[in-house]
Amino acid sequence: MTEPAKAVFLSYASQDAEAVCRIAEALRAAGVEVWFDQNELVGGDAWDAKIRGQIASCALFVPIISANAQARLEGYFRIEWKLAAQRTHAMAEEKAFLLPVVIDGTRDADAKVPAEFRAVQWTRLLQAYGEQARIAPAGSLDAFCERVKGLLGSDAGARASSPAPLDAGVAAPVKRVSSRRRLVPAILGFAAVVALTVWQPWRKTEDSPATVGPTPPPTAAQRPSNLPAKSVAVLAFKNVGGDPANEAIVEGIGLELISMLGRVPGLTVRGNSSLSYFKGSDATTQEKGRKLDVTYLIDGSVQRAGDTLRITANLTRAATNEVVWSLPPLNRSVREIFSVQEEMAGLLAKNLSLTLGAGSAASRASVNPEAVELYVRARQAWNLRTTAGFAQAEELLDRALALEPNFARAHAALADVWSIRGQDDQGGTSYGARHSPLRQKVIARIRRALELDSESAEAHASLGSALWTGWEFAGSERALRRAIELNPNYASAHQWLGRMLLAVGRMDEALIELKTAMELDPLSARIADNFALGLFCAGRLSESLAAYEQALAVQPGALQASWQKARLLHRLGRQDEASTILRGIPDSDWPNLATRLSALASSGLNAEAAALIPGLDPKTEDLAYFLTRLGRFEEAMAALNPATTESTQIEEWLFMPEFDPLRHDPRFTKFIATLGQTEAHARAQAWRKAHPPEKK
Repeated sequence: MTEPAKAVFLSYASQDAEAVCRIAEALRAAGVEVWFDQNELVGGDAWDAKIRGQIASCALFVPIISANAQARLEGYFRIEWKLAAQRTHAMAEEKAFLLPVVIDGTRDADAKVPAEFRAVQWTRLLQAYGEQARIAPAGSLDAFCERVKGLLGSDAGARASSPAPLDAGVAAPVKRVSSRRRLVPAILGFAAVVALTVWQPWRKTEDSPATVGPTPPPTAAQRPSNLPAKSVAVLAFKNVGGDPANEAIVEGIGLELISMLGRVPGLTVRGNSSLSYFKGSDATTQEKGRKLDVTYLIDGSVQRAGDTLRITANLTRAATNEVVWSLPPLNRSVREIFSVQEEMAGLLAKNLSLTLGAGSAASRASVNPEAVELYVRARQAWNLRTTAGFAQAEELLDRALALEPNFARAHAALADVWSIRGQDDQGGTSYGARHSPLRQKVIARIRRALELDSESAEAHASLGSALWTGWEFAGSERALRRAIELNPNYASAHQWLGRMLLAVGRMDEALIELKTAMELDPLSARIADNFALGLFCAGRLSESLAAYEQALAVQPGALQASWQKARLLHRLGRQDEASTILRGIPDSDWPNLATRLSALASSGLNAEAAALIPGLDPKTEDLAYFLTRLGRFEEAMAALNPATTESTQIEEWLFMPEFDPLRHDPRFTKFIATLGQTEAHARAQAWRKAHPPEKK
């Protein structure tokens, strides 16, 4: 095995993975050892230590500079870049170590890189990759590989047959990208045109993301700083004829299009909320584009006659209202929504050259049209996040699976109903709790979905969510990162990953994921209030308040956003406003006693909260959590019970100031150890010491 001193470390933004993979393949073929983090680990301190160790010992550090990296103002690769830059301070000036590579039209003067990168000569592979990361001409990469070998020393070529080190996956061998083209569904064919039109590889570099895009970015609470430039949103398709019975199938086409577009590498696709937000609105195309912060909008129409659908679609540039591409009308059976459309794939193959994410097995299957409609209606009900909505969703999915027992998405959706219902209720029958007798039922349902469709991002995300609520954090992270790998635009996967990272004390990473989820689905009240919670835990109170207000602007009266905003106002000393919000919530809106008690206790209404304490069951409710909120710390210590502590609350135990009086007590330390959260507690304490909460 090659000694580390002769290895090359490739550092890149995840959106450039395909281009970097080709560079790494060429280097390996030339006999050069490559350390290439493919982001398949569970993360954490061990992963961080390995990365730092490799940067400290590699022979050459190759940062990949691109428009994708430019757009990512936050990301782990920026830590890698800073570590490499710092290492050069201990080197003689003539020592070769930094070898920046530009894979698109990014200009040196504009690049957001450490100053040390500008002190060395850059390599440009623009002709090799362009904006679509196309395979380079052999001569271009050969010259680059020869240069690298020259910098490493004359013995590099002797290592051509050396295997890649399998350092816990950090330096995993590069996976070759299959060149086999797959058949794609008709809607995915439209996705190809969308992606090609957005990318426009034939344009010159002056028509770059720096000059094309929406209005100036909103605040940090409204829009994350890592927004990729190439972005589309799918609006609700028109139900021609207006028959309410067809609404579900029309929305299903939009949902399917969002899912398929989400698999296109390098393309940012807004989440499902874009489908319903503008229904019945007279907003202009420009206003919709600004609200969604995208360059392109997709809309169309669906006309149904029996089991036959006639589908049209348009791709419009939001800023100018210019229709840049239209899909010729498609006539399909309802049964074929998820089926392969070979003739469309052939038509696109004639005219376009575009790399697409492969469709899943479920997408290629023919599904009973009634089951499809039941599934779509169930997802609509589930998204309401209400007791009635969960009950309706479960009933609809049971009916769908009775018609189609092998319908993978319906299995995953049913698991989501059980799991998320438990998280939201935080009391009563908690389906998602680690000690719930129904927890294994949730996991088994998801496993069945994955047996039917191993490439379902939704099923992997569902598994990650279920494992998170069951305190299996390492497995949860693996599943959620796999979901994101399959569909980088799946907002819920980023949201759940962010919450899971909060539970293990990894605040910086958690905020990045929560911000990404909010960017991908800016019109989701639930994602906005999850981001607000992360900011609240981080002590960034003004930003948190702005995010709660955004959630309520999208969904006025949303219960979770309302009561959590009330407790934030209490923290800010605005007690009258907090009380007004809580007393304005009807009794019937509270899903259970525990949620109401939590809201009252955390918002300064202690007397009203204390009156509810006797109604709690200490065998199933986290009594210590509520007593701490009421300032009854000794009683809380006596009530600490690992069996009733939920993973969805642990971030508050780790970060919220209300729990400070408990954190240094040996009884609390023992409690945390029983939960297996000693390392998370230490991380959280170190983070809070370095990032004191914003003053009121």
